[in-house]
Amino acid sequence: MRRIAVTLDAFEVSAQALEHAVRLAERMGAQLEGIFIEDIDLIEISALPFLREVRTVSRSENAIDLARMEQELRVLARRAERLLSEQAARHNVAWSFRIWRGSIDSDLLAADIEADVLALSRLGAALTGGKASRSRSTAVTVLYTGTDASMRALDTARNLAAEPQKELIVLLPAEDEAEAESLREMAAHRLGQDAARAHFIRLTDGALSDLMEILTDTSSAVLIIERDHSLLQSPSLKHCLSRLDCPLLVVR
Repeated sequence: MRRIAVTLDAFEVSAQALEHAVRLAERMGAQLEGIFIEDIDLIEISALPFLREVRTVSRSENAIDLARMEQELRVLARRAERLLSEQAARHNVAWSFRIWRGSIDSDLLAADIEADVLALSRLGAALTGGKASRSRSTAVTVLYTGTDASMRALDTARNLAAEPQKELIVLLPAEDEAEAESLREMAAHRLGQDAARAHFIRLTDGALSDLMEILTDTSSAVLIIERDHSLLQSPSLKHCLSRLDCPLLVVR
């Protein structure tokens, strides 16, 4: 593993995604790249002439224009870069930073991001009222389908869950018990001696709602999934991130 990228927006949720990314980079000897996201949808909305901002305390109303939006995004980008540099220095990890503008739905996973792992979070959750990530939970959950990419996802999960207090949960999407057992044997063989401490759970339906239920029941701190999984196909990526209350690590 050579490069791990993490999306940032200077708020608490992306800070927790950064924590997982920097720990993984430290363990794997990989370089960390922070990518500050300028969501093109938000920028286009700011150009609407009737858009107004109402402050919650004073109830004052202010106009929002493109110039002001871009200025505030630059301030947030500097804050995100400072957060990245502090975390990377604390763990002695080489890092880089860049700003990326585009659509999270259609552009992000197809962008020229040369990373083995891309750590994503629900961007802007601190502003949109989303739930906070489970900062105290320790379970590392991975979706294993038997493909080469999901094997790399499983390896990533094993590295993140290497600390004694971490719990490793392997989700097995299968229509019946026979298919689930076959996947379990493949995953156990890949994990080797670490299979003894892993918890294998059959995912009977690949729908996001069923996945969310399991993540809630297991108090998962992070979900790891392969890049080409159907849950991440456009236009469902933004919807998937909006539903998850834990960071998502995408393995190529």
